[in-house]
Amino acid sequence: MFRRIPSHSFRRAVIALLTCGFIANTASAQEPDPRELLKRMGAAVAGLDSYRISGDAYVDARLDAGLIIEHASEATLSVRKPDSVRITNKSSEDVKELFFSAGQLTVYTQSKNFYGQTEIPEGVEAALDYATDELGLDAPMLDFVTGEVAERLLAEATNVEYFGTSLIRGKVYEHVVIRTPEIDIQLWIAAEGLPLPGKMALSAKWDSGSPRTVVFMEWDADPDIPSGALAFEPPVGAVRISFESVSSAEER
Repeated sequence: MFRRIPSHSFRRAVIALLTCGFIANTASAQEPDPRELLKRMGAAVAGLDSYRISGDAYVDARLDAGLIIEHASEATLSVRKPDSVRITNKSSEDVKELFFSAGQLTVYTQSKNFYGQTEIPEGVEAALDYATDELGLDAPMLDFVTGEVAERLLAEATNVEYFGTSLIRGKVYEHVVIRTPEIDIQLWIAAEGLPLPGKMALSAKWDSGSPRTVVFMEWDADPDIPSGALAFEPPVGAVRISFESVSSAEER
């Protein structure tokens, strides 16, 4: 037998349900603007004089049989404004590094003890443009060497969406997705403190299986980086090799 609910209790229950629904709908209506979150992130990066990002990266590789496997590595990005950057990528087999310093770009491979150097425009923004456009260098953390990171991420965006919050390694992050014609970019931006990203995922659209690159990031917003600490010093026995720009290769 069902117990009859007094009319006044029923009214209170209905009001409570409607109120909860109203609060939930209001919260949904007031969710953050994802573009504003990206701009806040960019402003936070621009406001740092020097910083270091340490993280682990996971990159998908597609084998001939269709199997997608994951390669893991460790990455560190160090920036000392206005013009010094060092990116170190360590795998179980090799260490590869990229340096911007005093108008010079250097790429170094430890396993072969080879390095290539070229003159580049002064300043990290100009160096970033040269590295990506002229040399075709591709490293996920490169986006964070400049305070213009939001503008760069949004430049080719066809859609930007907010997907709520996520708990990642004990911290709460705002989840933002940027869709472009060739790649989907997911960023998880810290919900407390400086709005810096703790995770980034890149999904390629042009390759079957949508292989992904995922990077987890820990930020040091005030590291001790002395002047000249990020400049490249050739190790003993290192051999200098030449490398050409993308435009030169296309002309051949």
